[in-house]
Amino acid sequence: MSKIKKEKRKPKYGMFSCHKWMLKKLWKWDKMIAFSAVAIIPVSIVLFALDLYIPSIVLDKLQTESLFINVALTITALLLAQLVFMVLRNFFMLKQNMSHSFLTYRMEGEVFYERRKKDFYLNYEKSTQEAHNRAINACDNYDVSLPTAIADMAVNVICFLLFGSVISTLSPIVLVLLIVGSAISFLTLRWKQNKDYTYNEEHNRIAKKTNYTAYDAPSRENAKDLRLYNFTGYINENFEQLLTAFRKSHSRYQNTFTITEISNYLVAAVRDVIAYAFLISKAVNGELGSAEFVLYFSAITQMSTFLTGLFSGVGTLRESALRISDYREYFELNGTLKREGGKTPPQNQPLTIEFRNVTYKYPQGEKNVIENVSFKINAGEKIALVGLNGAGKTTLTRLMTGIILPNEGEVLINGVPVTDYNRDALYSVYAVVPQEYTILPLSVAENIALCDKEEIDMQKLNHALSVAGIAETVAKLPYGIDTELDKRYNTKAVDLSGGEKQRLLLARAIYRGASILILDEPTAALDPIAEDEIYRKYNDISANTTSVFISHRLASTRFCDNIYLLDGSRLAEQGTHEDLMAKNGKYKELYDVQSKYY
Repeated sequence: MSKIKKEKRKPKYGMFSCHKWMLKKLWKWDKMIAFSAVAIIPVSIVLFALDLYIPSIVLDKLQTESLFINVALTITALLLAQLVFMVLRNFFMLKQNMSHSFLTYRMEGEVFYERRKKDFYLNYEKSTQEAHNRAINACDNYDVSLPTAIADMAVNVICFLLFGSVISTLSPIVLVLLIVGSAISFLTLRWKQNKDYTYNEEHNRIAKKTNYTAYDAPSRENAKDLRLYNFTGYINENFEQLLTAFRKSHSRYQNTFTITEISNYLVAAVRDVIAYAFLISKAVNGELGSAEFVLYFSAITQMSTFLTGLFSGVGTLRESALRISDYREYFELNGTLKREGGKTPPQNQPLTIEFRNVTYKYPQGEKNVIENVSFKINAGEKIALVGLNGAGKTTLTRLMTGIILPNEGEVLINGVPVTDYNRDALYSVYAVVPQEYTILPLSVAENIALCDKEEIDMQKLNHALSVAGIAETVAKLPYGIDTELDKRYNTKAVDLSGGEKQRLLLARAIYRGASILILDEPTAALDPIAEDEIYRKYNDISANTTSVFISHRLASTRFCDNIYLLDGSRLAEQGTHEDLMAKNGKYKELYDVQSKYY
């Protein structure tokens, strides 16, 4: 049975379209890139012209001039001119190199900004992940900035015309020979670039797995259990397999490179040998003087360089366009939620949340996590989502917030589908304490308020610290609310315990004072006494909000107005604790099992 050949991915945009798009970006980011690229063109051309004519001029002076001073002055003037233009070229090249370093970071920064700006649900899609990896790879391998490549092309074209006119006076056939030889080298280079484009796809896939195995899997958070369960052997074996795959992939790339280099060397050797043989025969036959011989010899030598640079420059621009296309395509992946326009939800008041026949499956998942779920949470109501791990509780909250969108059905906030709202305005009505959280390398106060120090409302901050039960802990820190967190970023910072982090996140949610409060296992890292304290304060925490409390411990949700039990991707039961116990169904069964251990 023959294998189905996978269709090769092709760039979306052509070369000229890509370069036009990128030049607009570069002009916006750093105008010095464009200025130095333009300025270096005439300077480089003058330098090449001096390199061409200086040997023949000096030789001619030595043969025709009898006074030493005249010869010395001529040579000095030529060398000084060469020195001045060399200094200018080095200055502009330094500016270009500095701009190129800036460009690499600027391009990566734009990708990072774009990733944070995109709708979150796009991150789950394989196509988005691959597009992101290609964009990052484009930044890392953008070896020559576009203005530099264009400037080099301009220099090569002008010098080709200049030196070609000189060689054509010797013999147009020699000029044609040089052009044909360089054209063959260009075709070989183009073949290599097509192979490289395919190689990059394969390399990105292997690199993604290698980075996870080498960095993510044995990270600080995972290192303890890997050692305790002696699982490092598997990680090491996996890493070795990936290295083997990388070697094979790189070997194919190296073979392509070797074939290209050898063929280009042979073509250049044949081309140059024939051209030099023709020139030498002219000199031997007395048809050229020594000064003319030196001039034509320099012209042929330099012409080979310009033709190679000209054709390879076309290849460089083409390869650059491939990377720009990869880079550009990532920015054109758009989500569904509105960033411009859209409705604004009511502020500073509890809101209703409604699910209508909602079904959801993660893009790379095998089955529905939520299936045909419908329910409504009234404004100001305090509800609990309960169920076994993996029942879909966290997924429901992500659907509520518009972080992910249903495959079927719709989610409404105050009777309006989440997709009709302005995304940023929609996000402003939520305060969430998630299971997966981010503690920033900032001060305690900035981590809670999530704004600049000057903008922090100290009264709100102190209230949030008090209600979350972390005020006393913060007061004991070296610099109180100004103590910085995360030692990975700052060695003088402080690392909080798991329970302290959860209280910090709770304080962050309280400070926000949003219309909808979502607490996803907010007491998982707390001891029983601290957990009970949070339950007793729940009315204060959820005041003037519609609140959703998630827990897999059924006894922790009795204070809620309504309890929803998720089971097998569906809402199995709904009611108060007393109602659900009286139904003698799944809720009571789970409660009785859990209560044995309370």
